[in-house]
Amino acid sequence: MYKEGDFCVKRSMRRFGMKAIAVCLAMLCCTGLASQSFVRVQHAESATIAELEAQKKENNKKIKEFEAQLAQYEKNQQKQKEYQKALEQKITVLQDNMRILDEELEALNEKIYNLDIEIADLKQVIEQQKVDIEEGLETFKLRLRAMYVNGNDSLASALIGATDFYDLLSKYELITCVARHDDKLINDLKNQLESYNFNLASLKTQMGALEVAKAEAEEKREEMKASMQDLQDSVAQTQAEIDRLAQEEANLNKSIEEKKADNDRLDAAEEQIREQIRRAEEERKRKEEEERKRQEEEAKKQQQQQQQNQNNNNNNNNNNNNNNNNGGGYTGTSFAWPCPGYYYISSYYGWRWGRMHKGYDIAQNKGATIVASRAGTVIGVSTGCSHNYPKSSNCCGNGYGNYVLVSHGDGFSTMYAHMQSVNVSVGQSVKKGQSLGKVGCTGHSTGFHLHFEIRKNGSAVNPGNYLNY
Repeated sequence: MYKEGDFCVKRSMRRFGMKAIAVCLAMLCCTGLASQSFVRVQHAESATIAELEAQKKENNKKIKEFEAQLAQYEKNQQKQKEYQKALEQKITVLQDNMRILDEELEALNEKIYNLDIEIADLKQVIEQQKVDIEEGLETFKLRLRAMYVNGNDSLASALIGATDFYDLLSKYELITCVARHDDKLINDLKNQLESYNFNLASLKTQMGALEVAKAEAEEKREEMKASMQDLQDSVAQTQAEIDRLAQEEANLNKSIEEKKADNDRLDAAEEQIREQIRRAEEERKRKEEEERKRQEEEAKKQQQQQQQNQNNNNNNNNNNNNNNNNGGGYTGTSFAWPCPGYYYISSYYGWRWGRMHKGYDIAQNKGATIVASRAGTVIGVSTGCSHNYPKSSNCCGNGYGNYVLVSHGDGFSTMYAHMQSVNVSVGQSVKKGQSLGKVGCTGHSTGFHLHFEIRKNGSAVNPGNYLNY
């Protein structure tokens, strides 16, 4: 059979092992929380980078669309330029035709001008011919008169009876009977008249032909001018279209440059975010290392404290055994375990996460009964917290949630926190081991457990130095 003292020692050793495991788990949890925190930060940063990447993807899509439009504009612009080139070539040909026509018109005008001079000269010649004919006729009349005087009645009568020079010529057969020495005079007069009439008719014909040619040339020139105006209008319209396409092309190039500049800005922002992530990673690693070292120091201190507590418990057990052997009884100054049957401690008294943890966290006991560690009077009760579930922030009771505070009358008091329910009230006297309520998860609590404190003169002390269990 095990002696009571041996059982206490083994139980203390078992609890010591459980405490060491709890410390390791706490360290792992802290590291895990830090990693999760960094993951959340990194996820947030990654979300921002994803947004930047999405913006860049959208910009690149727009750039491709703009470039496709540019290619189409360039194709249309090339077509317009080719069309304009064809128009300009046609204009060049038409200008050559107009130049040729102008040369023809100039030649016609010069010919008409020369012909006008010839006509004027011919008119002078004809006028002179008229004078010469009149003079020749007078001479011929004088000759006839002489013939009459000389006795040639029949011939003279016929000739003198002519009404005019033309009537005289119509009687050519009669005139030919006149003396042979006058034939030359008559023939000269006849030739002069025929030459006059021929020159005059020929001149009028040439003048008419030249006027017709000049009118046709002027008509062609007006048609060419109209065609030239149409071509020039088409060239102007084509140039306007080319200018419009060029402006559209310039606008698209500007839009492309703006999108590229926006992408450069997004790249810079993304690089800045990545740099922040790298710095955050370095800071996280640094803090993890500091936390690891701190936790190692804390675990070492707690192990030392636990070893000391174990030694104290062993001494207390030995003293109790000695007192029992000597016939002595319970003095009433020791503190009983506040949650009978549940001995897993998830967090001990001491520094934790950068601040002092003022008691024991007794866990794995959801809904378990909480009892008074010593007899005393209830001096504080809080029952207003209904948030009985795990949470990482305070909701009520200054972090304690529902709690009971018992004064033991000798400068000592005990605190029972995070309770699910309370079944005592302020001013009520309680006995050692009397039920105070149930274990819960109210206040600032990440899991169901009892937070137990022993206070001396209002200040928290290490429960391990006073608990008898």
